[in-house]
Amino acid sequence: MNWNYFNTLGYLSVILWIAMPLLWFVHSRMKPRRWLVHIALVFGIAALVLAKINSNSHVDYIQVDQSEMLAKLQAEKDAKVQAALDNREEDVADIKFAEDGEEDHLDRAGMDESNLKYMDKINEDATPAWKKEKKSRSAEAGEDAGLEDLIGAQEETEGIASEELENATKATPVVMSQKDFDMANRLDALNLKTIRLLILLGLVFVVLDYLRRANIYREAYLPLPLPGSWINSMTPPPAIVERPEPPRRSMAEELAWITRRGETFLYLTDDPAKAAQLPDALPKLGKKHRPTELIRVADNELELSHGFVFESLWFGRASFIVDSASSAKSMLDDILTRLEKRKSARARTRRSVHLVWDLGEPIPDTTLQALTDLAQATGWSLLLSRSS
Repeated sequence: MNWNYFNTLGYLSVILWIAMPLLWFVHSRMKPRRWLVHIALVFGIAALVLAKINSNSHVDYIQVDQSEMLAKLQAEKDAKVQAALDNREEDVADIKFAEDGEEDHLDRAGMDESNLKYMDKINEDATPAWKKEKKSRSAEAGEDAGLEDLIGAQEETEGIASEELENATKATPVVMSQKDFDMANRLDALNLKTIRLLILLGLVFVVLDYLRRANIYREAYLPLPLPGSWINSMTPPPAIVERPEPPRRSMAEELAWITRRGETFLYLTDDPAKAAQLPDALPKLGKKHRPTELIRVADNELELSHGFVFESLWFGRASFIVDSASSAKSMLDDILTRLEKRKSARARTRRSVHLVWDLGEPIPDTTLQALTDLAQATGWSLLLSRSS
């Protein structure tokens, strides 16, 4: 193998893209998943940059070694000259002078016109094309160039910028055989195509990984208001989610996270101070874009608000806050009754709706079991705080 096919950066690009499938495999086996699939994509982009540098600064400067071809042409020329000597031994001059050229051992003065044309044709056929062009240019320049022209040409040559000479020195070509030259270009093209394909696959894997982790509390990241069918198609939303201790986020951040996913929630708490810390609206994008209104349900409005709260949550119009234990239990009982009717009708929300239980007492087991069955059937989810 010719190791001059690539330079150091080229081989480094190969190492980087080979590492990508390995990172994908390890990422698929990790629990919880972290950032290896993203690191693999970074490796692919870095490999593409290095491969392009290798292609432009190394492979493009590879040249075919002309020594074998020139030797072959010289051998053909020598063979033709020898054949001419063998056929015209009587025309060979016995006397040789120091100033004679390599063809001067043939007595051209003693040849007739047909023999001279024959010998000239042999020499012309055996002369490489590049040498003919060089002689032609030299002849044309010699006809017109006077002393002043020669002096001017010399001055122009001496005036070449040193920067150009340095660049010419840096761009030293790599010489190799025609076979290796073709192989280097094929490997360079294959390397670039492979990296581009792996980058495309890397982007697909990042998207799939994002959707697969979106409904997993410990692994989800970067909440976005994507269609619920996209998020829930990879990993169905869990009916019950228990916040670990310590949790990943504060309760206010949890509610903001739900909103940025484009989903709604009903926050049930017995601590008015916690409810008072929440804003009147939470944005879906950035800090201000497309805010979702947070409506506080007062005790004296609760009976009139059951249907309004449920329908608003079901269709994703707003989120709600209930800040007393009695109101929270009454609201939860009413929601269970309405979810039972929706389950019987096989209705399901387009986006997940979250019941956030943040009361000092735990939710009753019978209520928890009933809510688990109904939530799985209707697309709701219960988020339990460990402080409960």
